[in-house]
Amino acid sequence: MSTGYVRGVTVEEKPTSLLPPVRTSTIVVAVGTAQGGPVNKAVLISSLEEYADTFGISGNWEKHTLEEAAQVAFALESVSPVIFISVGNDASTVKPSDVIGGINPDTLQPSGLEVVEEVYPRFRIVPTILIAPGFSKDPSVATAMAAKAGAINGHFKAMAYVDIEVSKYTDAPAYLVDNGLKFPQIKAFLGKGFSGEKTYHPSTLAAFRKARIDAENQGIPSKTVSNKPLYVNDSDFHLGLDQANYLAGQGVTPLFNNANGWVFWGARTAAYPASTDPKDTFDNVRHMFNFINNELILTFNQKIDSPITRRLIRTVTDSYQVRLNGLAAREDILGGRIAFVEGENPVTDLMDGIVKFHVWFTPPSPAREIHFITEYDPSYWKTLFNG
Repeated sequence: MSTGYVRGVTVEEKPTSLLPPVRTSTIVVAVGTAQGGPVNKAVLISSLEEYADTFGISGNWEKHTLEEAAQVAFALESVSPVIFISVGNDASTVKPSDVIGGINPDTLQPSGLEVVEEVYPRFRIVPTILIAPGFSKDPSVATAMAAKAGAINGHFKAMAYVDIEVSKYTDAPAYLVDNGLKFPQIKAFLGKGFSGEKTYHPSTLAAFRKARIDAENQGIPSKTVSNKPLYVNDSDFHLGLDQANYLAGQGVTPLFNNANGWVFWGARTAAYPASTDPKDTFDNVRHMFNFINNELILTFNQKIDSPITRRLIRTVTDSYQVRLNGLAAREDILGGRIAFVEGENPVTDLMDGIVKFHVWFTPPSPAREIHFITEYDPSYWKTLFNG
């Protein structure tokens, strides 16, 4: 009990004015079928052994599609953790509607893609990429994945990596248009990958290749998945450069065999060319916007219900400006700034507890064309006469 009389040395602690950001990482959520284990529950798995203990291993990827995701994540790309959501134990009886899922009106329990809503509350992990091996080729599933990726828990953002399965490569662009899949949160892939007797869906290969690329970049998703070597040695499509470029220019990312080996060719999202906004049409730029949007939410959620004072304004702007400066120094963005703009904060909003901050930043676009000019120069004939 204080008497108001103080002698000796006293120390007072003040809250840190610069808040370190909560780092997000590239977390893949795979929805599909498994041999056994829990159904319609998000399960965090960190190794192939843990997956086998939880869901079992049959070796039949067509029946148990989540095994493919586990194999690519843990055996090929060596990334973890992964969130698995099984919607059933026999693929022949599982329908696209089971993958899409919903909320049971009687129990309020989620199923299918709706279980993605449980990932952050359960694990405090924000999903980055959604995949559904073997099922995302269904337009209704791809549409549901895009919708879920656009607003997880009402405000987090992710990407939906989906497969296109057509008999002719020229049908792929129309497939996206005809099925209403020209969304910026969709990355659409064409061509199954083969390695020995194994067949991989391209969306699975791409999701975990992207996770590996980001892990090697300190968890920051500023690099595209395009033109990075894959662990496959063949595909069901063998495209020339002009054919692969045609697809890339239509928002389709095909498997392509070039000097780097088998790679994905093209950094565009499915929104291109209907949209030309860089933040919506380059996959790495879209990932960076998702990353920073999610990071802002995670970092400053602790400041909700704080008094709107100059100290709060300075804490937010100073803290995140340090973060933006760091991203710029690493060249994950070209530059960025945050400001509390008077014109965007009318007094009526401030009185009602609404405060707005404006963040500007520019992730670098991938170099989709490197152009050289070559010319014959007759003047070099003079070298014959220079002793």
